Amino acid sequence: MSLLDDLEALLLSAKAAFASVSDAKSLETVRVEYLSKSGKVKAVLGRLGEVAKEDRPRVGQRANAIQNEILAAFEEARNRLGGETGRPGTAAAKPAGGQKSADAPTTSDAKSYEVLRQERLDKLQRYNAAMEQRTGEKDAAWGGRFPDRTPIAEARALFPPLGEGEQPGHDRLFGHVRIAARVMLRRDQSKKLIFLTVQDQDAQIQVALWNQKLSEETLALLRDTLDLWDIVGVEGDLAYTQRGEPTLWATDIRILGKCLAPPPDKFHGLQDKELRYRQRYLDLIASFDARKTFVLRSKAVSRIRRFLDDRGFLEQETPALQTIPGGAAARPFKTHLNALDVDMYLRIATEIPLKKLLVGGLERVYELGRLFRNEGVDSRHNPEFTTVEIYQAYGDLRDMMELTETLLVTLAQELRGTTKLPYRGREVDVGLRVDLGNGRKGWPRLDYCELLKRHAGVACDDESGLDAKLKEKGLDPRGLTLVDKIDGVFGEYCEPHLWDACFVINQPVEMSPLCKAHPRNPRLADRFEAFAGEMEIANAYSELNDAREQRRRLVAQPRDLWLKTLGDLSAFRLPGVVRMGVDRLISRIRETPDWHATEEQHDAVRRLLESDDPEVRAAIAKHRENLSRLLDPESAVDEDFLNALDHGMPPAGGLGIGIDRIMMLLTSNDSIRDVIPFPFMRPEGTSIPEHRRLP
Repeated sequence: MSLLDDLEALLLSAKAAFASVSDAKSLETVRVEYLSKSGKVKAVLGRLGEVAKEDRPRVGQRANAIQNEILAAFEEARNRLGGETGRPGTAAAKPAGGQKSADAPTTSDAKSYEVLRQERLDKLQRYNAAMEQRTGEKDAAWGGRFPDRTPIAEARALFPPLGEGEQPGHDRLFGHVRIAARVMLRRDQSKKLIFLTVQDQDAQIQVALWNQKLSEETLALLRDTLDLWDIVGVEGDLAYTQRGEPTLWATDIRILGKCLAPPPDKFHGLQDKELRYRQRYLDLIASFDARKTFVLRSKAVSRIRRFLDDRGFLEQETPALQTIPGGAAARPFKTHLNALDVDMYLRIATEIPLKKLLVGGLERVYELGRLFRNEGVDSRHNPEFTTVEIYQAYGDLRDMMELTETLLVTLAQELRGTTKLPYRGREVDVGLRVDLGNGRKGWPRLDYCELLKRHAGVACDDESGLDAKLKEKGLDPRGLTLVDKIDGVFGEYCEPHLWDACFVINQPVEMSPLCKAHPRNPRLADRFEAFAGEMEIANAYSELNDAREQRRRLVAQPRDLWLKTLGDLSAFRLPGVVRMGVDRLISRIRETPDWHATEEQHDAVRRLLESDDPEVRAAIAKHRENLSRLLDPESAVDEDFLNALDHGMPPAGGLGIGIDRIMMLLTSNDSIRDVIPFPFMRPEGTSIPEHRRLP
């Protein structure tokens, strides 16, 4: 969206916020949010430098006008709370007869939730009874089809700008429309005039219920039964008020959906992030920014699909339930298929089935969908998340780089109007900034091991140095493989320096078992990880298609894990019989190059974990979690995948992009929970076990 679009959205959001405050405390909260030195108004105005030079006078003039309108909304709210009486046609006024204003939500301190809900139920009954008597319609408050409605943004666009010195008024009409929207604010001027602020998905508008336009019977019924957050259908004439506010003067109105739950004070109570995440529908009702985020997410996903389709990629659907979860080093969720009495796992990646499609002859494939990983939950990780995985036959890492850069630049320019995205109080540049030769520009290419040396002071193969660096951050390196240690140190010491979009290349080959070795250095992987805003946003390989080398790596990975875990365990004092069994198994693994775990060996590990012997339990206490990893299904070798490779897979480039993290950048949100409509939340009343808590 352009800066002007963001300014107009900010105006709507600010007006609704100030109109909804009910006390001095919530007024101050909203003032700070919008008008303080670090508030939203200053943040948006600070982007005027993005505007083309020839457009700055026009945009600057509108920006100043919007700033003044927001200041006026603040003054108006302050006057309202101070008890000043408004006039018909103004934006705020005390209700006639000393009646309490409906825009000041009664909190549970004054009335219980049950009392407030019962009041709404009583209004529902009265509305339905009155409508049945008038029209014969039963349960009228639940509405029905409401055709020929005009989106509020389109209705507002019908209002021409007021000329200098022009006197507005409701006698000059600009159209007759029907809208359906939710009531966000109600201001009773008198028994003859009620102002509502209503909103649909994209915009708000003021609605006037006036006895000169609306029947006395309808006005009286709505005055008695209409509540905040009710959904209404309104038909009427578009005209300004005396103060120049675009308004829909209702000639007919009816309730289409009754809100039975008393709404929270939406700009005070919904500052509670946990409530916003648990009850996202409240967040969407109360916050224009939240709705804007998910509208933008939908547009981004649609644009990604169109981008790939235009390049000849075919979208595929692969199984979400798998017998062997492969394609990534992650813990899966386990379930059971009763019909076949088989354990199944939710997919942790779509890589393996998509590569099988390459073998089958589909040369450009992708899947955009959900993955599931039974791991940490924090501001950048959710147990279920959205990715797009892309595979291009006869391509390699260089093709995936170009695709990633071009896609991100396209999304940023089309959805935000700039490649410099505001994020966490700074700007992330996703533009093409480095001269690559041949007239091409791209993102910087940074060497993985050089970054590790520069920021952590250790080499990739310096295991003792890696251990020391992890300990400096309060992390325990025991039980971690060398790959885990490298990855952990890189995340702690290097990622905080990766702000503008870049590619990190030349990782150690052990970190990427499904990736080809670098063509000039077989110890390195031909792989990149893309970073922006200090987080990984994409990962790509020149895919390994040598069936023999792939088998060697897939067998070696669990083999190394077993040797590492059992070796650490053997170093501790174990009961004699147990030690003999562990040492025999270590010897057997070392003597068998293509070793993979048997069910008998899995049973031996289970017996250790389930032992009631106090001596055994004490000996394995510090190794329990690592021993459990030996039973994880991702350590199994996927023979069907290896069989597919035996039939020949073309050389290919493969790419995975994290949609949720891309959306964090595009929407300026620093938590993944803000860009997922329904993020995972710990069930209320439960806590995280001590041994599962993240440091």
